[in-house]
Amino acid sequence: MGAAVAIVMITAIASDVLATEKFVTFDSADGTTITAVYIESNTSTTETVPGIVMLHGCGGLFNNSGKMSARTRAWIDLFKAEGWSLLLPDSFGPRGHRYLCKSKDRPITPEGHRQYDALGALRFMQAQPNIDPKRIALIGWSNGAMTGLHTVMKGSSSTPKDGAGDFITAVLFYPGCKAIGKEHPDYSARLPTLIQHGSDDNWTLPTPCRRLVERAQLQAESLMEIDIYDGAAHGFDHPSSEPRTMKLPSKRNPEAGWHVRIGTHPEAREKAIARTMAWLQQYLK
Repeated sequence: MGAAVAIVMITAIASDVLATEKFVTFDSADGTTITAVYIESNTSTTETVPGIVMLHGCGGLFNNSGKMSARTRAWIDLFKAEGWSLLLPDSFGPRGHRYLCKSKDRPITPEGHRQYDALGALRFMQAQPNIDPKRIALIGWSNGAMTGLHTVMKGSSSTPKDGAGDFITAVLFYPGCKAIGKEHPDYSARLPTLIQHGSDDNWTLPTPCRRLVERAQLQAESLMEIDIYDGAAHGFDHPSSEPRTMKLPSKRNPEAGWHVRIGTHPEAREKAIARTMAWLQQYLK
């Protein structure tokens, strides 16, 4: 599907984009035209404000009804209340996909495509007259958090070049860290990065992330931290997702599949919101 056709399709199905929000496009660093929802700060100040780039998970930016998830909306409300401008890129729609959680071999990957979308999103935000180009944060969930790990990695191919400004910090919710940890045993982030994870997440395991952070702390110049919340599973920060299991394809056991735990954990959600907002305020104030 061509980029122009995909953009029209996304605009047509996205039924919950509010009047205060608008569709924009920008060029990914890999050359793809990416559609995004841009939410400009509603503060009355004449000074520039911080910006947030929000990266969706494998479920895509919009569901079949053209709506963003309640989790996404909840975080939008939190960030808007701080007076920050937001950009939510859709990495899937312009490339002809919407939902990839149950795809065995995903045609769009954090390392092969999405990290370049993040760099393009940064460039878009830096060009907006109301945004302070030195105060732009990266937030990602699951597949978007894995994208964040590749984006902020020291020496990454999506590192801004020629002295161009970078993200100031990143907060990444329940990324998968096993593959990137094996591929980059000397992994370190080039900017302060916070990981939020759940102890009961059997989809993107927390232990590889803890090990990744521990190794990075021994060698990285920038700060990496991780919080692992007891009893929390994947998607624990959703405001109203009933705890349950979801069946995914399994290469090891194709017939039985892979049953992963997902759903809200109210206590972990409350703690993660407080931790995330305090972290962001530290770097964006």
